[in-house]
This record gives sequence, C-alpha cells and structure tokens, in this order.
Amino acid sequence: MSDTVTLKLAAGVSAAALLALAAMATSVRPAGAQEFDCRDARYASERAICGSDRLSSLDERMNALYADLKAAYGNRYQRNDLKTYQRQFLDARDSCGRDTECIRGAYLDQISVLESRLEEAYRRSER
Repeated sequence: MSDTVTLKLAAGVSAAALLALAAMATSVRPAGAQEFDCRDARYASERAICGSDRLSSLDERMNALYADLKAAYGNRYQRNDLKTYQRQFLDARDSCGRDTECIRGAYLDQISVLESRLEEAYRRSER
C-alpha cells in the first residue's frame, strides 16, 4: 500500500474514532486549541495538559496547525466546518478525563487529520 493511501486510511479511521467519541460527549464549548488559562483549568483534561510538558507541546502543535488551516481555508463554510470538527476534538479530548495516554492519543489523531487537511488545502491552492 502506498504511503499516501496509508495516510488517508489512517486519517479516515482517526476521524471516525473522534466522531464516535464526540457523540458521547455532552458539553459544547467554543472551538480553539488551548483556550484555557492553566490557572483556571476547569476540566480534568485541561489540568492534565497543564501538568505535562509532553501534552502541552502536543497542544501547541495542534493549535498551530489549526490556525494555519483556518488561514488556508478560503471561505467561511470551510472555516465553520473546521470549527465544528475542532469542537468535536475538544469534546473527545475532555472525555478522557485525567487519562494522559487517552489525551495524547486524541492529540495525535487530531494532529494527523489537521496535517492531512492542511496538505490538501495547500495542494488545492497550487492549482
């Protein structure tokens, strides 16, 4: 299997897993990466992120990708879709509670999907 096909398959599986987790989540919050101040972290997942350099680094990476992708999208429909997808990620991440491996997995999945979407957006803009 080619690397491209493997990456697309992994992104699809990751997206499906995040959607399933998001369906179980009950809270709806604004989209965005680390919108919380560690001094005021409300959720167990936020406190876990604040207490871990590894998770904080993943959050920063994901936040940068999110901002780049938001800027790369040319219309509000794409940006709104991205915001909805980000909310689903945040709900899935927060459903992990204090489980740092679960949070890490959610970040790695989201980073992979955002990287794929960003790569696709750049390819489209080159046409």
